Amino acid sequence: MPTIAIVEGIRITIYLNDHLPPHLHAFFAGEEAKLSIVTGEVLSGALPRAKLKTIRAWLAANREQVSYVWREIRAGRYSGGMIE
Repeated sequence: MPTIAIVEGIRITIYLNDHLPPHLHAFFAGEEAKLSIVTGEVLSGALPRAKLKTIRAWLAANREQVSYVWREIRAGRYSGGMIE
C-alpha cells in the first residue's frame, strides 16, 4: 500500500492490485475515505468536511499524475515516490 502523498496531515495511498474503478484511500485521524480518481466522489468511508475539500482540491490539481501512479501500481511498475 504505497503512500503517494501526505497533504495537510492526510495520508493518501493506493493499494497494490486494487480493484476498479480507479480510486485512492485517504486517511486522517483514524478515519478513511475511498475517493474516485476520476470524479473525486467519495466511494466509501468519510473524512471531516474540511479535509475532504482539501483532498478534492489536491486531486483536481494532480489528477493526471495520480492516474499515472494508479496504472503503474496496478501494473507492478511503481518505483515509489511522493506526489507533491
